[in-house]
Amino acid sequence: MPCLAGQARGISTLGTRTITRLSRLSIRQLSTSKTANELRKVPTLSSWEPDVFEKAYKQSVPGRLPYSKEHLPSACSRWFIHDNNPDFHLFSSDRGQEHSGLNVPSSSELRTAFWSEHESTFVPLEVTTRKDNNGENFERIEAPLKILLAYLSNAPAPFRGPSQASDDKLSIYLAQCELSALPQALQDDVPVPRLLRPSTVAGIKGDIYASSLWLGRPPTYTPLHRDPNPNLFIQLSGRKTIRLLPPEIGEALYHDVMTSLTPDSLSFSSRIRGDEMMAGPQKIALHDAIWEESSNYNELVRTHCQETTLGLGDTLFTPKGWWHSVKGIGTGITASVNWWFR
Repeated sequence: MPCLAGQARGISTLGTRTITRLSRLSIRQLSTSKTANELRKVPTLSSWEPDVFEKAYKQSVPGRLPYSKEHLPSACSRWFIHDNNPDFHLFSSDRGQEHSGLNVPSSSELRTAFWSEHESTFVPLEVTTRKDNNGENFERIEAPLKILLAYLSNAPAPFRGPSQASDDKLSIYLAQCELSALPQALQDDVPVPRLLRPSTVAGIKGDIYASSLWLGRPPTYTPLHRDPNPNLFIQLSGRKTIRLLPPEIGEALYHDVMTSLTPDSLSFSSRIRGDEMMAGPQKIALHDAIWEESSNYNELVRTHCQETTLGLGDTLFTPKGWWHSVKGIGTGITASVNWWFR
């Protein structure tokens, strides 16, 4: 693995020292690690109790929260038809209502009767068009929701990664759509989780910085980035895999990738889903650095990265400053909601 500091021109002296130290640390740990070939799994918190979440929040460590009937948004049942069964029951009643288990469907589609009532709502859409020369054209548009609904009625070919060819010429994704801009009926189905409400968890003001809905059909992809605030993310349908890196490790890797692409640049933006990240060389480079085993960064990722795959009802807490990249996987509709909070 190349030394990260050797390529990191344009970074401050402190940043260069940090990158050099982290690079050496990575190599030393890899030489003694017995599990370097396996990514560590994001730990699962024991419950949704405020004191349990408070510990993870104060320690700034990622954590999954277990599925819970009490905390499952009603959107999970109202918005989707699961396993082609309009009457699919998400919870089994075999063990009583309080401790009933979650029936996770293998695939979900939109419940047309519900969504048709909101098809005139204007939403932000990301449209990616693949060219014949394997290039891509990416653009963001504001359009009626019916455009997305029409696209989602067709199932594309399986995902093979942003750096590989695909038979699909068009992809449309509802990404980072502010919940407050949606009709009240949609907002009511994804209420703010109790943990983020004022006076519930010590240290959390209950100030929601922003909230977003994500809706599409795999493959969906968010490149490596970090958020300015902690993030609570709930999977409403389908599956997503998330890879996370600690703040200093992620920054070192990100700067090294960016420097390899633009050696003369003095600064780089890690803004979530910047246009330059969503098509072309930067998209491929960031994807391969995190997801490809053949990458020069594979050993660093294997040593420091945590990974989790979320299904319907699963929740992920990402602390402030942790770098992460997200992939929608599997079949059917993938939908998520998240809140950035303080």
